[in-house]
Amino acid sequence: MKNSKEFMVEIKSRADVFYGFLKDKVPQYPQLYPEAIKGFKFLEGSDEVRDGAVVCYEYGLGGSTMTIKEKLEVNESSKSINFVMMEGDVLKLYNSIKYKFQVNSGYVKVDIEFEKASEDTPNPDGYIDMISELIKRLETCLCST
Repeated sequence: MKNSKEFMVEIKSRADVFYGFLKDKVPQYPQLYPEAIKGFKFLEGSDEVRDGAVVCYEYGLGGSTMTIKEKLEVNESSKSINFVMMEGDVLKLYNSIKYKFQVNSGYVKVDIEFEKASEDTPNPDGYIDMISELIKRLETCLCST
């Protein structure tokens, strides 16, 4: 059964400016949030953030270091980026999981769509905390430039 968790993070930046920064800084997420995001690389011939690019992250959550392979769905006109999980440790808990970032005036809306692998699987609250903190750090970095 598909589930969804939606939350919003307030931003002060203009939507178009924040969206550009969010998209352009994907490869630098490990430098912006090294406590959680340990590594990043483009895969399968991709070398830029664009629709269809495939990327790999190494991240820490709950005391464990994990990896994930994601396909990016980038929509410039709607100022949205979706991260669709293809492979990795998170798929041991969820049959599918997708993070949707939608940048709007004054806030970023994040929707996490997921399907639990079992009844015992927890909701992805740790991912919500990590994503919220990443957005806040992007905003802080953008406001300080």
